[in-house]
Amino acid sequence: MANPPARIPTEIREIADAISGGKVKNAKMEWKDDGSMIFSADSPDGTARITMQKHEFAGIRREERIDISKPKDKTERLERVKILRQQGKTQTEISHYTMTSQKTVSNDIRELKEQGLLDE
Repeated sequence: MANPPARIPTEIREIADAISGGKVKNAKMEWKDDGSMIFSADSPDGTARITMQKHEFAGIRREERIDISKPKDKTERLERVKILRQQGKTQTEISHYTMTSQKTVSNDIRELKEQGLLDE
């Protein structure tokens, strides 16, 4: 893991305040070797997740924010798993986007294949 830059962006200070104030749970921050930062956190009730990625190099800054809501039921989760798998996402990536375990995703993929709804 790369070392974070000495300058701490305002967004990170705000995130730290949200964590200490109990406004988010399961917060994770990772600095990649390419200089990018990935942050992810869940809402206190576990029904929503935010993921932010920031990368800055040679005067170019790229930011991405993804807001995820937990699927309301199994049908919605299976549809999301199917779409993400067709996009080439790994089981680990899908588990992040469905707010479930990798094992649940594995079971969902098997079920979708058995129903003929997913080719692989």
